[in-house]
Amino acid sequence: MLIREARADDFHQIWPIFHEIVSAGETYAYARNTSKEKAEALWMKTPHKTFVLEEKGALLGTYCIKTNQPGLGSHVCNCGYMVSSKARGKGIARQLCEHSQELALALGYKAMQFNFVVATNQSAIQL
Repeated sequence: MLIREARADDFHQIWPIFHEIVSAGETYAYARNTSKEKAEALWMKTPHKTFVLEEKGALLGTYCIKTNQPGLGSHVCNCGYMVSSKARGKGIARQLCEHSQELALALGYKAMQFNFVVATNQSAIQL
């Protein structure tokens, strides 16, 4: 498995993961009917960087990292993680989270805040 920075053409594999997770309405605060275009902007264009976890050409998970607040809050970052339902239970979320924490430090962030975790998402809360 390889974690690498996402390319623009990766979104066609990210979209099914994003759509599955967001339309379920159980783990993210995004609107369940978020369009593909809006999802691409949220996940690929707005963040500072987006990464994917790839295995044999298939994207199994993704995360994005962005500055949580501009100005005096710019030392804090925010990350969002998504893993395909086909790949859950393999430690992918943990790998993505650990990668993001190392990246955050390398980018100069001093803290990481998670804003989009729904209270019923026990796996994310535990992680």
